Amino acid sequence: MEKENRYRGVATLIIVVAIAFFVILETRLLVGGSASEPKPGANGYVAGEYVGTANGNNGPIKVKVVFSETEIVSVEVIEHAETVGICEPAVEKIPAAIVSAQDYEVDGISGATMTSDGIMKAVKNAMEQASK
Repeated sequence: MEKENRYRGVATLIIVVAIAFFVILETRLLVGGSASEPKPGANGYVAGEYVGTANGNNGPIKVKVVFSETEIVSVEVIEHAETVGICEPAVEKIPAAIVSAQDYEVDGISGATMTSDGIMKAVKNAMEQASK
């Protein structure tokens, strides 16, 4: 009986340690402590205009992004083949949201999700080109 209780105690301790490990790991990932690469632009930019491309719903989306050494100055969608009548809210709002947030990851536009994602990925592409 005493030997059985000892095994239960050891098993309980192993389970508690495993749970603690995964809680700590998950917490680090949620607060950005992962070992992943830093976001483009984390160390600033080489100032200038860059054209980024990514796929949208109906083909490539091209954006022109202007950078200063420290920030995204402007974003403009310069070419796309997205569906007229559906894509306009994303084409109009996502660039301004990116400039405001200074990040390519912003909330997408409902109903134009693929266009929104394409714009964000194209801006990320330009950010990678301009990153120091």
